[in-house]
Amino acid sequence: MQTQNNDIILLIIVTSVILLLLLSFIAAVLFLYQKKNILYYKELTDVKSMYEKTLLQTQLEIQEQTFQDISREIHDNIGLSLTLAKLQLNTIDYIKQGRIFENVNSSIDLIGKAIQDLSDISKSLNSELIKSNGLYNTLKLETQKIYRCGKYAIEFTEEGYLVFLNAQKELLLYRIAQEALNNILKHAAANCIWIKLKYEATHISLLIKDNGCGFDKPEVEKYRSGKINNGLTNMRNRAVMLGGTLLIESSLGKGTSIFITAPY
Repeated sequence: MQTQNNDIILLIIVTSVILLLLLSFIAAVLFLYQKKNILYYKELTDVKSMYEKTLLQTQLEIQEQTFQDISREIHDNIGLSLTLAKLQLNTIDYIKQGRIFENVNSSIDLIGKAIQDLSDISKSLNSELIKSNGLYNTLKLETQKIYRCGKYAIEFTEEGYLVFLNAQKELLLYRIAQEALNNILKHAAANCIWIKLKYEATHISLLIKDNGCGFDKPEVEKYRSGKINNGLTNMRNRAVMLGGTLLIESSLGKGTSIFITAPY
């Protein structure tokens, strides 16, 4: 009888110890899980904070670059046209009647060109252009604007059935294209540009290619403050916001290709 009681007591003790160990194990697992969870949310918060800072910096860089582009466009195109028009009007020789009409007509053409250039700048900066015309038509207008300057052979092609994305996505794609074209005009020393917009089953793709001098990607990546690198960073950040991908292929003397994909 005593032996039986001892066995029962021993069984109770062993069971209690096992339950205690099991509870301790569960508590340890819960503690580690909670700790890991807290660490995960901290890392997530840090990543979000870093992303927001990067996005803000990018927006400020884009804004500053936009102001510089406006200033350059006004100075190089509109300012020159208006200066020439003023010069021609100021030098009209009223004695030579035939030259008066020629100078006035030439000045009218220059002023008309200045007005068109100003209109193009306004349109390229206005996001309403995307909302009203869509990505395809807006890229076509941008292509025509570059063609009119007479320095580039530019080809724009479209493939697949036209799909209208939401305005924000189309605007982001358009800004990537603008940045890529801006880099070509300022840095590539190219004379041919190809743009291909393709509507696929699940996503849209955009290829922008030139035959310019190209660049050494590893070397450019080293200098994060460089103008080219800032442009590439701006494009990458926009691609991330699209949930898409951006692939850049370039080498010295062989031009540059920029390929963007974005899901519908």
